[in-house]
Amino acid sequence: MNQKFGGGKPPTGTPSLAWSCAVVIVSLLAGASVVHNIFKPDLTLPPIEKSVDGAQREPVEKH
Repeated sequence: MNQKFGGGKPPTGTPSLAWSCAVVIVSLLAGASVVHNIFKPDLTLPPIEKSVDGAQREPVEKH
């Protein structure tokens, strides 16, 4: 066998793609959890007062 860049050990077992994806997702969720526990952002949406064209919307009555 002709080796272009010299010898070396063949690669040993690497983690599967599914396991790597699971680790990445868990670490992202853990990081977001830590940040939200420290800063406690207000995630409420403001009330909509005007429509897109600028006209006042009529309040909708519930029956």
